Amino acid sequence: MVCRAQEAQSSTVIARIDDENCQKVEPGILGNARGSREEDQQMNTRDLHAERTWWPAARVAAVGAILVPGLALTLAGAAWASALLGLDLRQINDYGLVSVLPPAYFVALALVTLSFGWALNNRLTPSWLLLLHIVFLILFVYGTPSLAYDTLRYSWAWKHVGIVDYIQRWGMVDPSITSLADLSAYHNWPGFFALGALLTQAGGFASALQFAGLAPLFFNIVDIGPLWLIASALVRDRRLRWLALWFFFLANWIGQDYFAPQALGYFFFLAVIGVTLAWFSTRPRAAVKVGGRWDVQARLEAFWYRLLGPERSDTALAVKASPGQRLGLMALIVLLLGVVASIHQLTPFMVILALGALAVAYRISARTLPVLMAVITATWMLYMAWAFVGGNLTWIIHSFGRLDRNSTVTDLAHLSQGQVVVALAARGLTLLIGVLGIAGAVRRWRWGQRDVSFMFLAVAPLPMVFANSYSGEITFRIYFFALPFVAVLAAGLLYPSPAASGSRRVTLALVGLSVLLLAGLLLAYYGRERMNYFTPEEVTAARYLYNTAPPKSLVVGIDYDYPSVFTNYEQYTHVTLTGQSITKSQLERLRDDPVTAVTRVMSDPTYAATYLIITRSQKAHIEMDSILPAGTVDQIEQALLQSDEYKVIYQNQDATIMTLASQREVAR
Repeated sequence: MVCRAQEAQSSTVIARIDDENCQKVEPGILGNARGSREEDQQMNTRDLHAERTWWPAARVAAVGAILVPGLALTLAGAAWASALLGLDLRQINDYGLVSVLPPAYFVALALVTLSFGWALNNRLTPSWLLLLHIVFLILFVYGTPSLAYDTLRYSWAWKHVGIVDYIQRWGMVDPSITSLADLSAYHNWPGFFALGALLTQAGGFASALQFAGLAPLFFNIVDIGPLWLIASALVRDRRLRWLALWFFFLANWIGQDYFAPQALGYFFFLAVIGVTLAWFSTRPRAAVKVGGRWDVQARLEAFWYRLLGPERSDTALAVKASPGQRLGLMALIVLLLGVVASIHQLTPFMVILALGALAVAYRISARTLPVLMAVITATWMLYMAWAFVGGNLTWIIHSFGRLDRNSTVTDLAHLSQGQVVVALAARGLTLLIGVLGIAGAVRRWRWGQRDVSFMFLAVAPLPMVFANSYSGEITFRIYFFALPFVAVLAAGLLYPSPAASGSRRVTLALVGLSVLLLAGLLLAYYGRERMNYFTPEEVTAARYLYNTAPPKSLVVGIDYDYPSVFTNYEQYTHVTLTGQSITKSQLERLRDDPVTAVTRVMSDPTYAATYLIITRSQKAHIEMDSILPAGTVDQIEQALLQSDEYKVIYQNQDATIMTLASQREVAR
């Protein structure tokens, strides 16, 4: 009866078993042979059944893991591309670029977000497809202004092009140059601009303007490499790694990805930390032999071990490497430290703090790296950048310990209504990712995963708030340098351990958090586009100005927010009517009697010629930050146009250039 049952069960797979095989088998050689044949037939039955049922299902699942998100990304890409076609950039209001983005754009973001949440929790999804989701997110968010605008975005990007232009023409920098004080520091930290000049000439470009607009897209994409290295150095769970990258790009609203030294310095900062964590990580020892009363190192190691325990993360702490490989990697780190010191003023100190935090916690074996970076930074400042440091030493010293001044935030009372919403969105996004990071660290700790290195790195930039205000931006930069590590901790909230399952609830939570982060990101990152976007007419006016103004001219602007100083900048002196050095009484005089106030600035006889430029973007900046009441700049412009003391030398719908009527034509 048993054999008949087996026969019935296997009848759909193989031919029926002969009845004789179900009879009692006599002992002996023949019986053993028959028993063996029966076992072989049963085994073949199971194998064939498995081949006909499991393999097709597995193949379908594997193909589906690619096709479903692939289709979603294809539809998202099509929706995003269509959204860019009909943008009316002139209609951007105080809420930023989101005010003119069509529904197709948000459909694209929704598709890529849903697809990422589904793909991340599918173990069959290949890593390259998860990477493609990250790239699409970068393209949709950070690439949209680069590809939608037909001019270079953001006034400081134009100024940086001006430094590259200077190096191209002179083949050198001038650390003592003072033609524009805001740009003098760049001649003392010229690494980025020298590289920009090299790329411009090597690529056969007439100006860095031809590629500078793609900088946000480029820098965000190349940052994926070191960010992945940082996450994978101490984490084995690939879900957590990819989610950490996803959270980083959803929370990076600071906008330091344009054509600027900070963007390049940030990449090298990430690379230094990534290589150090991947190949030079270690942990405090549980039992340390204290050689004597003054064995400070041993006592500190024992203290940290008792306080925090070992770095019980998902994987081994350091990648195994031969002595020769470690020597080469250390040489690479030292090279990167030197490059960072030559690129940017702030980034070297962030490197010192990050490496110092890891060294103090005994989480890296190369504990002299922060000391080495401090020596390199001090050497550069004393010998290569002393022209800037010496001239600004007084206010640098006075900034130390001034927490009240260094940690200032924008006063919402001085912003327009739309900008208040933008500022609140930025603060909400910052608070949300911070709370997620703390909650993730706690949950990972409860699951036995002690991400001590990431915790120390997340708080490492905080001491900078006591050192300097960095022109009121130090709190933004602290967030910027802490974000990669906060993002890893935040990802731990959903994936506290490799053993944690990726249930539907986790997928829904991932998508929900992504939507909240995206909402804040779009407002915070795009919120200043009314002033950051320059129309082609504004650029044409700026080109006319610098092609017309002779050397040693004075260029006056309502403020600096226009395509300025991108060519021959050392030949001109630039001033503004509403800058930080302008007092409240001067602003009142400008508002009440604009002709007299402007003429007082324009009548300086020491200049070969004087020019006043008023543009759409300047008006937007003045109104957005409530520097002057709305419409005041238009009133100033009309008063000057109606005055006999001024004449217009160029005008289009977005810009006006004037000179004093008494000024004679000066040959350039």
